[in-house]
Amino acid sequence: MKRAQTGQVSRIGPDPALHGHDTELRWVEAVLRHRLSLNSLGRPVSIRTKDDDTHPLVADGQHFPAVALSIPFADRTLNFLATYDDDRRLTFDLIGPCDRCGKPVPMEEINSLEDLGDHLLQARDGLGGSPRLRTSPAHADGCLARGN
Repeated sequence: MKRAQTGQVSRIGPDPALHGHDTELRWVEAVLRHRLSLNSLGRPVSIRTKDDDTHPLVADGQHFPAVALSIPFADRTLNFLATYDDDRRLTFDLIGPCDRCGKPVPMEEINSLEDLGDHLLQARDGLGGSPRLRTSPAHADGCLARGN
């Protein structure tokens, strides 16, 4: 309601911290759960987390893979990519088919429950898309959506 009335995202507090006993994948999953408020639904929500075999964790990176997350629901599965943005903040992109080549690429940046709701309900014209859409190495060779 706050976003609908003011355009501002509700504050849910800081992201969970990475602790020595946590693995990087568990930490990324915990951040996504926190940002999408998945713990407040009163029922377990499973998230499958693994290293992504296509995207780097940081722009122009080579050594560390991004993290792929999927949340299965009864009618669909939502697939996310976790990377770091230009400000070195962990960010999540919803993965979907490229309009031009059909390959699964980052389509929409989703960093809050409100972002996800807007996307699923098509409630707003422009969440802004993902800045990583044009640079995704997942595009087919020669795809016109890549790099322009």
